[in-house]
Amino acid sequence: MQLQFVSIFLIILAITMGAILFVFKKTPGSSSLSLLAFLIAAWISAYHLYMFLDIPDSFLELRAVHLFFLAATATTLFYFSLSYTNRTHWLNKSTILFFLIEPIVIQILYWTESSRRIFFNQGNGLEVGEQFNLFYVFILLAGSIVLFVDTFLHKPRIYFLRAGTIILGALCPLFGVLFTIFNRQFEINLLTLVVSYCLAIVGFAYGIFNGALIETAPLNREIVIEGMEDGWMVIDNRDNIIDLNSSAEKLVGLSRETSYGQPITRILKEWPKISNSAEGIKEMEMRRSVKSQSGWRYLNIRISQLRNKQDEKFGHLLVWRDITGRKHADEAHQRVRDELFVLLNSISSNASRSLNIEEFLSETSFQILYSFHSQAVAVFLTEEMNIGKQTITLKSHFGLDPKNIQELNTIASAANLQKWLIQNVENRPLVIDHNNKTTYVPISIKNIEAECAILIPLVTYPQHENSVIGCLYLSRRENIPYSQDEVIRLTTIANQIATLIDSNRRKQFSIALSERQRLLRDLHDSVSQKLYGLVALTEAAQAGIEAGSEISPLQVLARIGENARQAAKEMRLFLHEMQPIDLKDGLVSSLHNRLAAVEGRADIRARLLSDEKIILSKEKETALYFIAQEALNNILRHARAKNVVVSIHQTRQKVKLEIKDDGQGFDIVKADKGLGLRNMKERAMLINGTFKITSTIGSGTHISVSVSKKS
Repeated sequence: MQLQFVSIFLIILAITMGAILFVFKKTPGSSSLSLLAFLIAAWISAYHLYMFLDIPDSFLELRAVHLFFLAATATTLFYFSLSYTNRTHWLNKSTILFFLIEPIVIQILYWTESSRRIFFNQGNGLEVGEQFNLFYVFILLAGSIVLFVDTFLHKPRIYFLRAGTIILGALCPLFGVLFTIFNRQFEINLLTLVVSYCLAIVGFAYGIFNGALIETAPLNREIVIEGMEDGWMVIDNRDNIIDLNSSAEKLVGLSRETSYGQPITRILKEWPKISNSAEGIKEMEMRRSVKSQSGWRYLNIRISQLRNKQDEKFGHLLVWRDITGRKHADEAHQRVRDELFVLLNSISSNASRSLNIEEFLSETSFQILYSFHSQAVAVFLTEEMNIGKQTITLKSHFGLDPKNIQELNTIASAANLQKWLIQNVENRPLVIDHNNKTTYVPISIKNIEAECAILIPLVTYPQHENSVIGCLYLSRRENIPYSQDEVIRLTTIANQIATLIDSNRRKQFSIALSERQRLLRDLHDSVSQKLYGLVALTEAAQAGIEAGSEISPLQVLARIGENARQAAKEMRLFLHEMQPIDLKDGLVSSLHNRLAAVEGRADIRARLLSDEKIILSKEKETALYFIAQEALNNILRHARAKNVVVSIHQTRQKVKLEIKDDGQGFDIVKADKGLGLRNMKERAMLINGTFKITSTIGSGTHISVSVSKKS
């Protein structure tokens, strides 16, 4: 009866300990201890089940259960020792299978009647099978004790003494097995084993959860040093290698046996310089060649002095780290940054060279296709339709199918793209591939045959506010999705393109507005004044006739004709100035066209005298043309000349432009502050030319500009 009460108490204790340990299962070793406690409770429960219930062949089955639990508890305890000492990496499929062989073989031998007669004769003594089972259990328990002791022996003595409950807990089951070997009473043996395991669980639990006793997961030199990915090397005062771990062996290419006692200069030829340094080099980077085809290997070495308690140096500690991967990654990132910088500069150059947006986008698209290994590209830009309404149109494309181009130019496609731009509040790029099926994709973009694609908004940031002016589409025929790094670079490029387009639009708008204001001002100051004069003259003549005054009709008509002809001259001049200036045919040809279009239709005899093959730079030809134009405009508006001669002559070193007229002339001193003369002088100065003007009232004006042929 007393044994029953004790066994019931042990069942309750084991279940309680198992439940507590299961709650704290995240603590290393708690799970295996919890399993051990539940196995003990099941062991005792099975004993009571067979002993107190009328079950046929109960003794036969009870001995089989006893053999199973005896091996299972020992195996669980050994697993706990591996877990607690950080050696679970020893376990693999082979070792687990090895632990399962003995329990399975014992059960097969026991339940086979012929083998049971040989190994188990159902007597009260220990038979061959039981002895083998106890020997297996003894080996596991002894191995657990060895693991615990080996772990704590590498620690300071104070920690080894604190680990007493861990060591005692591991010894209890071993003593229980020894007692079972010498005692032949089954119930006493069972009770002894259960009590010893319960004591072991209590000791282990106390050792785990009492933080002041010992750390949760003991570490030793073998685990830390040999488990390091970095190479660890110690050299003495004579600069000889005395210790290194396996990682260092791989990095330096020498085994521990061959490197022991060897000078460090065998590996680090710079060591004498390092050791003789006044302050000591704490970190350095070196490049080593390896025999494999992988190329260079880059190593980072941290150097620390080793000193004893008397502050005497007794060696150095070298920590080797292989940074080849990081080095290659840094070099790859640098190449990508350089390529992006070159591409951005090229795009900016395209913007400065191109005559219009379409040409700029066409050249830029080819560069993006090549840089990002794509096959199709399209650029869409927003345009104003009416006040407050916008549409988006296809401005540039390459590599698209004609049916896709036709669809992208439809109103429905523009509406779909605008819908996506509006919904994309954060202006994020849209990567389109087979995995992206839930995100909204414009139907016209989805219909383009491509394995993967990307759609990026073109965003500008005027006055700290983002503004979307279109989007960039890029696609590949291969199933190679755009990486995150490519998405970032494409976004940067898209922002650059958007900024250049927006800058060009603002510039064109500013030029158009300035030109409009200039034309309005010039029309008001010239043609409008002439027309107002005509109106005033005709009204005055009409009033005089009605009043009966003596008016000379010929004189009035002559003045009306003169004002009308002057207004016609001014209007032809404005019409010519509104034409775009193109000097691609040269300075002489451009001046000839100007004289024929303006002066030739304004009752002015204009002649152009020029030498052959005038050779000048584009910059100087442009400056001379605008100087001649300014002079001819002044002649047309103010000189009242009948004849104009424009001559261009060259010497070996210089080119000279002269404009002569037979007009009414002017006072140079009074007119020197005028805007026209100042513009001509400034243009001559910009090309390092000499500007000269002579004029006499009533005798016409002579302007000459001389420039050097050299750049």
